[in-house]
Amino acid sequence: MRVFITTLILLCCTMGVAFSAPDPALQTEIDDLKAQIQQMTERLRELEQKLAEQEAQQTTPAVPATNLPQISVVANGGALFQDRKRDDNRNRFEQDELELAFQSYVYPSVRFDAIVAFDKEEDFSASVEEAYATVIQLGNTPLGARLGRMRLPFGRVNPIHPHQLLYRDYPLPIVNLLGEDGAISNGGTVNYLMPASNLFAELQVGLFTLNDHAALGVPHDETLHDYGASGELMRTLRLTLAPVINRDNELEFGLSGLTTRALNGDNLRLLGVDFQYRRFFGAAQRLLLAGEWLQHRRESGGSGVNRHGYYLLASYKPDRYWEYGLRYDWSKRAFLTAGTDVPGADRALSAILTYRLNEQSYIRLQWRNLKPADDSVRNELLFQLMFGFGPHSHPLESTQ
Repeated sequence: MRVFITTLILLCCTMGVAFSAPDPALQTEIDDLKAQIQQMTERLRELEQKLAEQEAQQTTPAVPATNLPQISVVANGGALFQDRKRDDNRNRFEQDELELAFQSYVYPSVRFDAIVAFDKEEDFSASVEEAYATVIQLGNTPLGARLGRMRLPFGRVNPIHPHQLLYRDYPLPIVNLLGEDGAISNGGTVNYLMPASNLFAELQVGLFTLNDHAALGVPHDETLHDYGASGELMRTLRLTLAPVINRDNELEFGLSGLTTRALNGDNLRLLGVDFQYRRFFGAAQRLLLAGEWLQHRRESGGSGVNRHGYYLLASYKPDRYWEYGLRYDWSKRAFLTAGTDVPGADRALSAILTYRLNEQSYIRLQWRNLKPADDSVRNELLFQLMFGFGPHSHPLESTQ
């Protein structure tokens, strides 16, 4: 019994010595692991703090690393071939317009765009086509703003520059009810992006000055003063809705409104409804269906006169180079005075062929069968040659 107890005591002492004096190498390794765990814990705390600070701050787009603006040059020219010999512009190539664009961020959330145009109708003297500042976000609100000289945010076609369109000419409703080159004016807009997860919804409210470049259907050879409308304020409203479908299908609807008052007391009102559907079949294949309906109403002498028009467009791209289009136009002309009113409607059917040299330059042919309400039917072949470089000449600048 004494032997057993003695052996047990010796064994316990041996184990105690083993536990009280661990291996120095093992202890060093344990200490290193504890230090690493402590460092990782501190690093995790730092990352969590930075993430919380970023979420609390307002998100703004990245500012370019240089103060130099992005410069673009666009040369838009063409020719008109037709069977009517009375047109002096037939059967000759002319450079229609040269555009210089200067675009840059001047603040993290403010961008400035200046478009200088050299137009053949003005003997290629320089004029400011657009010059506006865009505030992407006003503080932490869902509001944005644009201030300056710009193409009126009315309808789908009017805000787009001619060289970014999918055809050579403006559709007849734009020419007859807005102006031969669309409508441009000075003013500002406020945009509200509605919070929705499966729907893009933007409301745009604007206030502009009615001038010679926002003639709203007045022919180029006339002036607004002839019809008692100049210097008045124009109020615009546009609602854009685009439901989320999938990555291969895009659908967009637009509602536009414009009101102003002439100096003689006549009220002018324009309404617009437009749509666009795009179906993508691959990296370069695309089918586009689009249309727009406009109504021009002028209230004179206690009664209102309505004039309306529309166009429908189908365009197909089988690859990155070729594009085929078909467009039908129908439009009456804006009512100005009883002496200048043209009864009936203008009609046109166009077939369009475009070959893109690259993303920013193309060659286009457009055959148009035009039936004016006050003239004989004529067939026209429109040729367009567009060269450009810089972001302003890229199709991504257009919504089409």
